[in-house]
Amino acid sequence: PDFVGIAAFGEAIDYMENVGLENISAWERRLLSRAEEGLRAIPEMKIYGEASEKSGVVSFLVGNIHHYDMGMLLDQLGVAVRTGHHCAQPLMTHFGVEGMVRASFGVYNTEDEVDRFVEAVGKVAKMF
Repeated sequence: PDFVGIAAFGEAIDYMENVGLENISAWERRLLSRAEEGLRAIPEMKIYGEASEKSGVVSFLVGNIHHYDMGMLLDQLGVAVRTGHHCAQPLMTHFGVEGMVRASFGVYNTEDEVDRFVEAVGKVAKMF
């Protein structure tokens, strides 16, 4: 048995109960809102998924920058994102794209990290 995993899972549940699911959700929405606000200021930004009740995930493309190029350049700037079709090819077809860039924010992220992410996306956008 995975004793370490079992112990870690228990600690994770305790952490979530101590912080509170509503507090976690509110923090993630705050970070997402901050990220989307900053991203919208970048020329040619297209954010996908405008649902009012979203988790801390933002998917986007900037102009004609290929999602893989954006991901590689963000990685060089120390920002981790996911690129590609995210195992959702029918959704990509629906949006008429082959892939997107996706960033996720959680309870462990800070507003400063969100700001650095937005700044890095802006830097990459200016390269093209």
